[in-house]
Amino acid sequence: MLYFSLIYDVIHLIYRAITQYSLENFVYDVLSVIRDLIVIWIIVKITRPKKKRTKFKHFHNAAIIAEMDKEYEKALDIRNEGLKLPTLNNEEHASLYAGNGGTYLYLKDYNNATLCFDKAFELVQEEEFPYDEQYIEVIESYVKANRKEDALKLVESLLQRQSYDKKFKKLQPVREKLLI
Repeated sequence: MLYFSLIYDVIHLIYRAITQYSLENFVYDVLSVIRDLIVIWIIVKITRPKKKRTKFKHFHNAAIIAEMDKEYEKALDIRNEGLKLPTLNNEEHASLYAGNGGTYLYLKDYNNATLCFDKAFELVQEEEFPYDEQYIEVIESYVKANRKEDALKLVESLLQRQSYDKKFKKLQPVREKLLI
């Protein structure tokens, strides 16, 4: 029905512009067409089915957008939904767990953060992954969750990765601090 209204308004606009041009009529007719277009656009946006997330990048990107909008619970829900996909590989699952861990860390929920980090590191224990400065924050989250022994185990595990990435040596001072 709205499409017919739009067509009518466009034809009416053209007819009046050619036969009885006046600025007042022209502005009114243009505004009618714009109104019809806006209403149609809104209806299409509202009624269009949402694309179902089926790939890692869909969940990863949607969770990041939710976090940027400060919708942390939504970001956690999105990643948890992604973790149910059997088609994801271990690295993708680990990335979603690590993302949830980071969100919990931001929310200062250190217990849940460390549980997520445990799962992430467990999934990629056989994989080679690069050093990241955020590992220091991750290790500190274990201490804040009263899991100092687990923090030390994690540091030891990460320090062994120097065999393929020398940057992991940056965690040596963290290890020393934990031993005190």
